[in-house]
Amino acid sequence: MKKILFIGNSHTYFNDMPRMVQELFLLSGEAAEVTMLTLGGMRLDWHLKNEQTAFNLRYGNYDYCVLQQSAHPFDGYQLLSDGVSGIRSLVPGTSTKFALYMTWAEKKFPENQEEMSEAYEKTATEQHLLLAPVGRLWQKFRTLHPEIELYFTDGAHASPEGSFLAAATIFHTLHGKMGKTDGALPENSILRTMNGENLRKIWQLAAKEL
Repeated sequence: MKKILFIGNSHTYFNDMPRMVQELFLLSGEAAEVTMLTLGGMRLDWHLKNEQTAFNLRYGNYDYCVLQQSAHPFDGYQLLSDGVSGIRSLVPGTSTKFALYMTWAEKKFPENQEEMSEAYEKTATEQHLLLAPVGRLWQKFRTLHPEIELYFTDGAHASPEGSFLAAATIFHTLHGKMGKTDGALPENSILRTMNGENLRKIWQLAAKEL
């Protein structure tokens, strides 16, 4: 079983996205346990000062920790890099693998995506971390399938389909390619309630790109 800790804000907890990641692991035939440390609008430097962050990383025995910086507004490369390195410094020598969850620009400001994407890519490269390029795939999917709305009505957060795109990207980043699907979803599955054709299109893009 894989244990995954998510640290971030509303772009992590919206639509219970970590649960979607858990369900994708179940479909792959591997159990996963997910935990969230999230609060709306908070940056990674806030989480760094939160005692729950250190406690979970030191004693939670997580296989992965997924880090997400505040997005709207995005505060730039330096705060992202410093927040990531600060959280990692809480557990030197840990076996936990860190992954960055790249977010997306607001619907009315798509031009902001490039700065955000480059900051995540630079941080991941410099600190030798996994990168879930959700923002990059978000842009590509909107071009390919404008009929499927990835944004919530506020034009900033994710719709359920947008959260699934994030979950599929994170799953592929942590797990790799899904081969034969030999798992089953629970009765209270989130994915069971969603449009299957939309999920298929999102999944195909994530599988192709990652």
